Amino acid sequence: MDKWHKKRRIGMIILAVALVFLLAGLAGLGMKVRHDLNTPFQYHLQARMLQEGENEVAPAATSDGSVGSEEDYIYSVDISKHWVNDPGVPLQTYGAQYDNTVTNMSSYEIVNWSLAITVPERNITIDSYWNGEWQYDKKSDVIFFTPDERIERIQANDSATFGAVMISKELMDFTDVVFSGCRYKPMTKYLLFWIIMVLLVAWATSVIAFIFYSVREENYRKNEEKMDNVISQTMSTFANFIDTKDKYTKGHSARVSYYSRKIAEKLGMSEEEIRDIGYIGLMHDCGKLAIPGEILNKPGKLSSEEFKVMQSHTVNGEAILKDFTAIEGIKDGALYHHERYDGCGYMKGLAGEEIPLVARIIGVADAMDAMNSDRCYRNHLSKDVILSELEKNKGTQFDPKIAQIMIDMINSGEVFIENDRTV
Repeated sequence: MDKWHKKRRIGMIILAVALVFLLAGLAGLGMKVRHDLNTPFQYHLQARMLQEGENEVAPAATSDGSVGSEEDYIYSVDISKHWVNDPGVPLQTYGAQYDNTVTNMSSYEIVNWSLAITVPERNITIDSYWNGEWQYDKKSDVIFFTPDERIERIQANDSATFGAVMISKELMDFTDVVFSGCRYKPMTKYLLFWIIMVLLVAWATSVIAFIFYSVREENYRKNEEKMDNVISQTMSTFANFIDTKDKYTKGHSARVSYYSRKIAEKLGMSEEEIRDIGYIGLMHDCGKLAIPGEILNKPGKLSSEEFKVMQSHTVNGEAILKDFTAIEGIKDGALYHHERYDGCGYMKGLAGEEIPLVARIIGVADAMDAMNSDRCYRNHLSKDVILSELEKNKGTQFDPKIAQIMIDMINSGEVFIENDRTV
């Protein structure tokens, strides 16, 4: 999996995980709402009996948003008017209009609610009523009230009023009232809901941005691959052109490029660095274009003057590549690949890590292919001789770490020599 696909996959995983968490939070909030709605409560309230004309003064609403208690619910009764039935008769009765109010001071809406009102032990008749159903159980002296559709829900910080006309021996005080119901708070009333909504909007925006970015990156990647192919093919063609000047080194630049990339992988370089060092390997000998063919292909030993001309291919390569800035280090590969780790190389006499890493890598790869190739002045060397030369020249001609990587690759078969030839 390449770097771009890995990044896209990680992005998709992050978005998916974020969506799961947001939906889980929304589902959890919904479960709380359903739990509250399906979990009835029951409180014993002390009725407030108001005198005729007295008004109920509600206390301040609770503000912590917690599940309510008795203090959050107020039940009051106002005897708005009363009269005497059959005055002067020993069994005279009183009639009265009892106006009732339930005030919900909690942050929840109250639904499916009812009242059970205990009354004194006396014969009571419910003459008429409104906003609900009244039923009197004479055995238990309890009046049950259930609201009708007009007041079946009591909003937070709101009240419900209902009433009845009752006939009794005396005017009554309601002292024991059981208030039952279920709490309901819409999800939209929770701060968490709006936080999740904001995060979902942010998530959706991120998805849109991710899709836009992915499409753009895909187009960019395709263009980059196309450009890489163009560069690779151009450099390969140019490397073939370089190699054709020396009939004994056909394919040399491509093999050096391959070895260099393998060494870069073992050194833990990035994909971009490995790709670039492959290009640098292709171009390392471009300076040979300026070397006369009779020197390149001379079968015998070069004279000192001819050797100086041959050495100049490094500076020639630097001059050819001086304006090529798209690949960092490409000039260094051409100029320094014949420097030695002990400082005895050419053309600058650099030593150790003064030599750019790319040139140290190409130096080993170049020597490896030179030893394993037929030249105008000798045949290719055997595997044992190649391994011996690499081992012997660690720390002198070669960076010891890089030379050891090449030795290990030969011994492990990653770079292998079949019938004394690298395949």
